[in-house]
Amino acid sequence: MPTITEVPDFNSLKEEGNTLFKEGKIAEALDVYTKALGIVDIKNGDKAVILKNRAACHLKEEDYQAVIDDCSAALEITPNDPKALYRRCQAYEHLGKVEDAYKDAAAIIKVDPKNTAVQPILQRLNPIIQEKVKQQNSTSAKVAQMFDLVFDPKTDKEQRLQACNNLIVLAREEAGAKSICEGSPSGLDKLLQLLQEKDVDINQAAIRTLSCLTADSQERSYLVLDKMGLQKMVTFMSVKHDGLCTSTALLIQNLITAISAVPEYRKKVQHYQDERKKGNPCRYPQFELSEKQTEFIDNVFKSLVKMLQSSKVSGNGRDSAMELIIKNMLRSDGVQWTKKFLDTDGIEGLLTIASAIPQHETCNIEITENSKYHASVALAKIYDDLASDKERDIFREQCSAFFKELFGDSLFESKVEAIKCISSLLQGPYEVGNIILGFDGVTQIMLALANSDNPLHQQLAVEAIVHSASKKDKCAGLLNDAVPVLKKLYQESIDTVKVRALVGLCKLGSFGGSDASHRPMQDGSTLALAKACRKFLNDPNKSVDLRRWGTEGLAYLTLDAEVKEELINDTSALRSLIDVVAKADKNILYPAASVFVNLTNSYEKPDIMPEMIELAKYSKQHVPEEHEKDKPEPVKQRVHKLAKAGVVTALVAIATTDSPNTREQVSRIFSAITAEEDLRGIVVQQGGAKTLVDLSTKNNTDAGKILASWSLARITITANPETTFPGQRIYEVVRPLISLLHVDRTALQNFEALLALTNLASLNDSLRKKIVAEKGLASIEHYMTEDHEMLRRAGTECMCNMVMNEQVAKTFEAENDRLKLIVLYCGDEDELVVRAATGALAMLTHSEKICRKVLEVKPWQEILLSTVVSENVEIQHRGCYVLRNMLSVDKAMAEKVIEGQMLEVLMALSILEDPQKEVVKKCAASCLEICVKYELIKPKE
Repeated sequence: MPTITEVPDFNSLKEEGNTLFKEGKIAEALDVYTKALGIVDIKNGDKAVILKNRAACHLKEEDYQAVIDDCSAALEITPNDPKALYRRCQAYEHLGKVEDAYKDAAAIIKVDPKNTAVQPILQRLNPIIQEKVKQQNSTSAKVAQMFDLVFDPKTDKEQRLQACNNLIVLAREEAGAKSICEGSPSGLDKLLQLLQEKDVDINQAAIRTLSCLTADSQERSYLVLDKMGLQKMVTFMSVKHDGLCTSTALLIQNLITAISAVPEYRKKVQHYQDERKKGNPCRYPQFELSEKQTEFIDNVFKSLVKMLQSSKVSGNGRDSAMELIIKNMLRSDGVQWTKKFLDTDGIEGLLTIASAIPQHETCNIEITENSKYHASVALAKIYDDLASDKERDIFREQCSAFFKELFGDSLFESKVEAIKCISSLLQGPYEVGNIILGFDGVTQIMLALANSDNPLHQQLAVEAIVHSASKKDKCAGLLNDAVPVLKKLYQESIDTVKVRALVGLCKLGSFGGSDASHRPMQDGSTLALAKACRKFLNDPNKSVDLRRWGTEGLAYLTLDAEVKEELINDTSALRSLIDVVAKADKNILYPAASVFVNLTNSYEKPDIMPEMIELAKYSKQHVPEEHEKDKPEPVKQRVHKLAKAGVVTALVAIATTDSPNTREQVSRIFSAITAEEDLRGIVVQQGGAKTLVDLSTKNNTDAGKILASWSLARITITANPETTFPGQRIYEVVRPLISLLHVDRTALQNFEALLALTNLASLNDSLRKKIVAEKGLASIEHYMTEDHEMLRRAGTECMCNMVMNEQVAKTFEAENDRLKLIVLYCGDEDELVVRAATGALAMLTHSEKICRKVLEVKPWQEILLSTVVSENVEIQHRGCYVLRNMLSVDKAMAEKVIEGQMLEVLMALSILEDPQKEVVKKCAASCLEICVKYELIKPKE
């Protein structure tokens, strides 16, 4: 007979969930409550109860948006339910939505006047709401005044633009945004009127105001979308005015972010990742959109794909469309457009842009100098984000079909366009580009174009050859044929072709990497190429494009130690490189960062065991050799010269890029600079500290974030954190520092992070609370028990400062061994550990409970006696302070404290004549006064 699976009923699931919640198993309780909600015939009242319980779980997991969703669903079933209102109120407050939180708190008081739990929330929110009302009234008047100026026919254009700019500023504040959207006609209607004017500057100001209105507000985003319409936005993004294109793209991006609620989803993913790292079981968050949200996201996607090949779209508009695609396509980001590209002509659109040559009569789309780079990045991101081999096969098939059509066309121009497109693929999804490169006759066409008399064809062919040379093993045959061509073009061609040929030769010369024993070119050739690159870089009359290519050549050649030394000693070239980074476009950022990484030797180096090197030598395998000029001392000198030349200002500029790989390069260079203690001041002076905070938390690779956090730790150790990180920025430093307290980090990173946190914890209680809130306390405790002497010491010193926080001190009162460890460390052999432990104990023993717990640690009396007889004045003073706190509890404890030799030692200390031990003498005397008060000893006559 078939077995019958028992279906759990509602009550059993509810009880199971409640039990798990009480036991602190929040993730398991969430799963059980979700199962309960899946019961088909669940009653409304029961459903409301489970929704409230699940909201309590979400509250524990700090998933505040989920709390709001569940409580709102419960309130639809049972309106004005105090529990649902209270939990939603808490979530709103955590998210900073104080008006919504206040409404819920007021509703609770209305239905349950005796509710005491909500009173503290009301007391907190009431002054904030009052201030907001006052601000709203003032802001409304300003908004009305600005609109009056804008629409006054007597106002000149300059005044109108100033009024529009003031509206932009007002729209950034919540009160201003509300005022603009209110009234009849609303400010929103007036902004749409401004969009009908023929003045582009007024149009852009109106778009920028709308963009500010939509930022972080789903409600206002829908309002703007309904009033203006997506198609009108696309029209404005298609115009030839660069500023208007960029502003409209930002408006659309804000709409995507607000309507799709992507930031909330990213927070859930981050929370999931944090919990997994801690070993806590939890579910990967699902990205779910309503029908209305899905319709909007799909419409935006279709509009952007259509813009790729539209002849009505300007070059700037096309670039803006690709930037929006790049920002929103990835599966991990939530919107998930990657798969959609395979189902549309999106891939074809990007390849069309990559192959477009404005000089050809057949080109019917407008592009900019940056268009091909945008197309490369978009193609690379799509390909890397594909989830299966089947999807990758479809991508490759679509690319192959596009190229077969171009190469099969009878027009010669089509073949030239195909070669240009190959360059973009080789810069993007290299694997796919390499497949196309393998087509019959493709390399022959490239070489033929390079040997032609047409400078444009030469330029495009050389670019393709240069980009094909990214991997030595896959392009050896092509390079053998291409090198003579590159040499000829470098000697005979115009600058635009010459510099590209030069980079091709530089790539060939860099295949040996930093291996001093491997020289792919004749001696002196690499230095000659580097000198030619510096010549392009040094000439201020050369175009940005030529200087960029010169920089790219140096990015390859500076793997050679001799080239590094020549460049670092060429002050003019170094200054030019730093200046060109600040002034040039974003395409120069990565090659410039690569040059700085090579100069500082901060690239990732493989850890090779000495035994493996010996084995390689024995088996007659090639063993890479380190150049004398790549050893620590020459590298240190280069780092100092680079820092003093002003490289930090260049790094700040490079860090503005959206590329995580480039930002990792910047983090590596900062790490090399901050490793030198005397250079950390330069980093702070030139704005590097602010950039490092950004690099440690946003849009960076994991390795980049760790290195940036490490640099922050070093700066926090040696500089005053309050001046280095002014205002709220000092609180942003805490999380990166705690991220270094991990078993996967090096012992040095752990140690320096602990020193930095010690420094922060000494400043104020707000920072100590931040460390606790970021769950840093458990990590600090872990390092207190490390075998490594320095880590154990640093952890104890950090805890010494942390116990000044009341919440931390309370944890020592609980039933655990925290206090026992501190007491035992007071008798440790390491004097610095003892100093930190006695300092912590001196703070903790202000609590009577702690004093009583000290007596439970064996042998407490022997340990405390060792502190008061220590030769170290600090330890001696802290030991006496601990005794005074314990003596102050009551007479019974005082009797226990002065048993044995302790009383004699205190008497001896109280008559010390050493002026350096005056504080010890006074503290010991106060201990004896307490004993006199208890009549344990007689007063001194």
